[in-house]
Formats: sequence, structure tokens, C-alpha cells
Amino acid sequence: MNTKDMLAELAELFSSFSFHPLFIQELSFLLKKDLKGKEARFFKILSTQLNNIKTFGKSIYTVDSNEILHGADGHYYSIHLQQSQFNVRLLIYIADNDTPYFLCAFNERSGKRKTDYSAYTLVMQERLNYFGGNL
Repeated sequence: MNTKDMLAELAELFSSFSFHPLFIQELSFLLKKDLKGKEARFFKILSTQLNNIKTFGKSIYTVDSNEILHGADGHYYSIHLQQSQFNVRLLIYIADNDTPYFLCAFNERSGKRKTDYSAYTLVMQERLNYFGGNL
């Protein structure tokens, strides 16, 4: 799958969600580098998780291995897109009206401190300001 096709598919998948511009850049980078050759499986899992977010809203942490991020205000979640070949995390904020805001995307590597969620706390808060602060 070429980059243009990947970006078009991403735009369609995310059309009913709000996302920070850097989130899409991060996800595009992952697709070009870490997920190259694994796109079909990744998109299948991503599609499932997006449907789960629409269906479960703030209860998304009860599905699959998704989790509510502790130490945040109860609105931040980690969406897991995991397979033996990749371990991507999408960090999102779900507002009181159940609107999800996609803030960060990264490939979590086992044993790597730099992919610990705490490193993204400030980034998530800054990116949420793009949407008008605490929603």
C-alpha cells in the first residue's frame, strides 16, 4: 500500500472523530516506518478499535486491552493496537459528551522508558488545548 492510499484510508477512518494535526503526522510516520508491510492488519485492528470507541465511549477501557490512564482526570485513554508484529498506542481524550479527541500515536517498545505514558502527559494536555482546553 502506498503512502497516498494509506493517508486516504486514514482520512476516511477518522472522518467522524476530532484529531490533533500532529497525531496524524505521528500515525503517518509509524505507517511509513514501523508498520511498513503490516498495513492491512494494522488497519483492520484500527477499524475495530474506532468502532469500539463509537460503541463504548468512556467505557472503552473495558474492551480489549485498552485502558484509562491513571493520574489523568478520568478522560484520557490508551487505545491498544497490538499484534505480534507491532504494539501501537493511541492516546485519546473523551469529553463529557463522549466526543473522542485523538492526541498522540506511538509504537510502544517493550522495556523502553521513552514510550512510557508519563512522558506523554504534558504533550496530551498541550494538544488538548488545540481543541479549546478542558472540554
